[in-house]
Amino acid sequence: MKVYNMLKEKVLHTIKKYHLVEKNDHIVLGVSGGPDSTCLFHLFLELQQEIEFTFVVCHINHGIREEAKEEEEYVKDLCKKEGISYYGKKENVLQKAKQEKIGIEEMGRKVRYAFFEEIAKKEQANKIATAHTKSDLVETTMMNLLRGSGLSRTKRNRPHSRKKIHSSTHCMYKRRN
Repeated sequence: MKVYNMLKEKVLHTIKKYHLVEKNDHIVLGVSGGPDSTCLFHLFLELQQEIEFTFVVCHINHGIREEAKEEEEYVKDLCKKEGISYYGKKENVLQKAKQEKIGIEEMGRKVRYAFFEEIAKKEQANKIATAHTKSDLVETTMMNLLRGSGLSRTKRNRPHSRKKIHSSTHCMYKRRN
């Protein structure tokens, strides 16, 4: 519990410092069912006691791993238990990646964020939030470099960027216009 409280304080400090979640925000939260996004889900529930905002959850089943259906059910049950709106979708990422001749990870990311944007539009949400680890950010930076985007694309992951806000707790936010 001590580690969770330390993480919670770090997240809350970063959220407040950079105004990542503000009064009357309506946020789409991507939850995979893994520890990072599940932790962020619980932190959002606690944060609602301090800041008036709402959020909905999006989960995408990429159809790759055997555990995916269990994770989908876990996220759905978690949302039901807490009274949070849930949106789920299943995609055949392997097939789509082959069709577009791109990597599975890249296709998974494209499918995920397209779904998040779709739900954000439907919900009239003004922000999208996902939990990321340092390795996710390294992977994104490497992909951008390999594409020839250079380091300028990586600046979007800094906390002060207007498009994507990356906190020191590895939570990724995208402000919607």
